[in-house]
Amino acid sequence: MSKAQSIIEQFYQEELSRLADEAAFSPLDISISSADMAMISTIAKRFNKDKALLAREALSQSLLDMFSALEPIERKMLAKDADELGMSIAAEIAEEQGLDKLEVSGNNWIMQDKNCIKAERKLEKEKAKQQSLAASQVLAGEPTEQPTEPEEMVSESEEPIESAMESTEDETQNSSDVESAVESEMESEDVANSPSIFA
Repeated sequence: MSKAQSIIEQFYQEELSRLADEAAFSPLDISISSADMAMISTIAKRFNKDKALLAREALSQSLLDMFSALEPIERKMLAKDADELGMSIAAEIAEEQGLDKLEVSGNNWIMQDKNCIKAERKLEKEKAKQQSLAASQVLAGEPTEQPTEPEEMVSESEEPIESAMESTEDETQNSSDVESAVESEMESEDVANSPSIFA
């Protein structure tokens, strides 16, 4: 088989796979806001994707996020109900198309629940580890990282006072130097103007 023939064969396989996927999906007639439709259309156009496929992927991801936000007990019950309903819908689609059986497409919600439980346990372990590490640092007397802004503010506020005091001292020293220089000049003038005893 030539390379060109293998490409055509690949196209046939992709078409069969797409048709099988489409057969497993249930139609859903929904209305969305014009702003959401505009964004779906814009993203689809940018990446040259089908709008319906993009919307389906977005909805699927949003459902996963919503499912993970459910309370654990409720999530477990809803996962069981959703998987049973999914099998029922798949059986109806298979019957409509004259097929013996049709695999359920999309998420297995019971497996998603187990993944959520694993993620929550992992998060709890990490949180407990961080808390025990912080507690051991406190018991060991190690300094904890705390902001030093108040100290810096105090030292910064003291600097201008100290520099002002230093400048005042310098000014006082300078003025006394000027005064002594003036006095010495006056004394020398007095000496020059006074009649000399030697004259």
